[in-house]
Amino acid sequence: MSIEAVDRYLFSSIKAPFFLVVGDEQYKDVLAKLKESGFNFIRVSDYCGSDDRLPDIDRLIERLRTTDVNANDNKLVVIGLGEYLALRGDNIAKSILSQLKDLNIGSKKVILLRGVATQIRHLQTDPRFDNRRFFVFDKANCDLSLTLVDSAIGQWGLPGVKALLMSLEDGLYGNVVVNTEINLDKALFTVHIINDAYDGVKSFVSGFNLPRSCGSNEQWAKLLEELTQYNGSLDAVFEKNGFGSNLEADFYSRVAGIEYWNWLYFIALKSKSNTLSNNYLRFVLDNTDCFEDFKTNVLNAIIEVPHTDKRFCTFYAERKKLVEKFPESDIADFVVNNRKNVAESIYKLTDGTKIEREEIIAWVSKNGVIPQIANIYPALSAYLKTYVFNCGDVSDLLTEYFDEYKKQKVSNKLEAEFIEKVENLAKTRVFNRLSTRNEIIDGLNKDGTYLYWLDSLGVEYLAFIEALARKRGLSISIYIARANLPTITSINRDFFDNWEGEKEKNDQLDETKHSDAGGYNFENNDLPIYLAKELDIISSVIDKAATELVLRHCKRFLLVSDHGASRLAVLRRKEEKYETDTKGEHSGRCCKLFEPYDLPFAAKENGYLVLADYGRFKGSRAASVEVHGGASLEEVVVPVIELMLKRSNITVEMVEEFVTVDFRTGTEITLFINSPVKDVAVVINNKRYSALALDNNHYKVVLPDTKRAGNYPADVYMGDDLIGNIVIKAQGKSGKVNDDFDDLF
Repeated sequence: MSIEAVDRYLFSSIKAPFFLVVGDEQYKDVLAKLKESGFNFIRVSDYCGSDDRLPDIDRLIERLRTTDVNANDNKLVVIGLGEYLALRGDNIAKSILSQLKDLNIGSKKVILLRGVATQIRHLQTDPRFDNRRFFVFDKANCDLSLTLVDSAIGQWGLPGVKALLMSLEDGLYGNVVVNTEINLDKALFTVHIINDAYDGVKSFVSGFNLPRSCGSNEQWAKLLEELTQYNGSLDAVFEKNGFGSNLEADFYSRVAGIEYWNWLYFIALKSKSNTLSNNYLRFVLDNTDCFEDFKTNVLNAIIEVPHTDKRFCTFYAERKKLVEKFPESDIADFVVNNRKNVAESIYKLTDGTKIEREEIIAWVSKNGVIPQIANIYPALSAYLKTYVFNCGDVSDLLTEYFDEYKKQKVSNKLEAEFIEKVENLAKTRVFNRLSTRNEIIDGLNKDGTYLYWLDSLGVEYLAFIEALARKRGLSISIYIARANLPTITSINRDFFDNWEGEKEKNDQLDETKHSDAGGYNFENNDLPIYLAKELDIISSVIDKAATELVLRHCKRFLLVSDHGASRLAVLRRKEEKYETDTKGEHSGRCCKLFEPYDLPFAAKENGYLVLADYGRFKGSRAASVEVHGGASLEEVVVPVIELMLKRSNITVEMVEEFVTVDFRTGTEITLFINSPVKDVAVVINNKRYSALALDNNHYKVVLPDTKRAGNYPADVYMGDDLIGNIVIKAQGKSGKVNDDFDDLF
């Protein structure tokens, strides 16, 4: 219909231009048909004096008026005029269209228009302007909007009005980005003005909804610059910078900085938050709109989540993974902030850094042990676990004593009943029933054995060492010995000096306990936070043992100590009445022998007076955190630990699903072990029960103390190696697991 209307115009006697008004959908098709009809084209953009100047419309009109002198101008189509007029606004559009309407021309001129259908209808008020002079498509819709970019932001989009008009003349529609200084406030199109880089990013990236506060002007400008290089593809920018996939990997290296690259990682996380598997990270991102706050929020957001929140366990584990490579300086800030709510603070700490491990111990010392410690700080939990001694008739005494000792060391409090026990033991000196360290070492197989002397290692750490050995797949044999008095290194080093094979000495534990070089001082901080370093040192030693054994550098790794040490003697702060002629040694726990003396808790040995209670002679320097030299059990009783590679694939099972208990005689169980083993025992409620071998695979264990119905978790040992865990399901004679009659007893 439009071409027919044009043809009628061509054969008419009309001496004015013909207005052909189309929409976006018809424009290119009509343009092609006009070309086929032999029309030449006048581009309005050709009348722009420079890239960003408006076209000279007067010159264009003058050409239309004078085209008769040029044969090539007999059939002309003007394109770009409608779009230009729409840019200028309603008043200018109506004025120029009116001027053209009344223009007297000698040859036929078609003006192809978009965007001014309303203004063409306005011309119809002139009765001379009838359907011989114009044609408007039924749906002459123009879906055009502009995004104007301030040149101060950068050069992106179309470079000026001339390029804009050229693109529109070719049929472009939709949103068009143009870099121009020209004021188009009165344009008939929707105009978005971008005055800064953030607006530019929002315009460039469809659906971009991150708030402006996520970045600075400089950061948004850099992103905008990259977007222009990748045709507005945010994903392409992420890919180019290494954030295309696996966003949760290398987390610390990506957030540890303030450069554009670090910021872009934050933007990538925010943009793709719904694809992340780490729920805690998503939680932090949802609550962070400023890059400068991001790293701090990763550390601290957990503080505001109560440990009773159903999300907490997941958040805790996922946060721990995120912050595992953060330096101590960053974690220190978290630790301070976390102290706000004392009751909640312990649940947010991890064992990932030294400062947190010390903070955990400080909290526990003040507030007590909570069940979650096993998850928060497994090493401390293993240390506090009761170690069941297996060393003859003093086993129960040592088990109870060191269980109480460790609890008081961690709580940093001395109990009166325990002091009384120490003073009684100072008189009886039951440690003399133990074999000496040298007697035990002399009886061991030294073939392929590596001797490792960890100075100041006491038996208080045996539960922890046992757990470490099990975790690293080592077989462990523990022998309980006594040191020579006084418990000083010079009198207890002959085992090392006389050793003829490979050997090594480690002073770290001793320095931590007794030396300022260890970094701890009782007077500066009286809490037992140094225990964290002790556990770290011991863990490193067991790691070394495992490495040496796995590399087959030795068959056996023999871990031995010269003496133990006492924390409680430091807490006691008890000075003896004597001013001695000789300087008190080792914080006053022993001194050179003098006569006469009235010290019921002192032992005379090797030319020394050695205190077996928690006193100290006057005149000596106070200890850093622990002391040795005396004769308390924690100073005298020392371990000899033999580590080897463990036999694998040993399994333990209960033969009976249920066993019957008798309130008088207890019960007995039968174990099935898939390989022949020796020295089998079961530990229940911190008490050890030896097994009797029935054959190569079956072992009977009598449990005289298990007299009530119930379920009893138990550990099965082969010597000192934990080889299995069982649950004894004990029922009364009536056949019930919970027998009311048996419960009376």
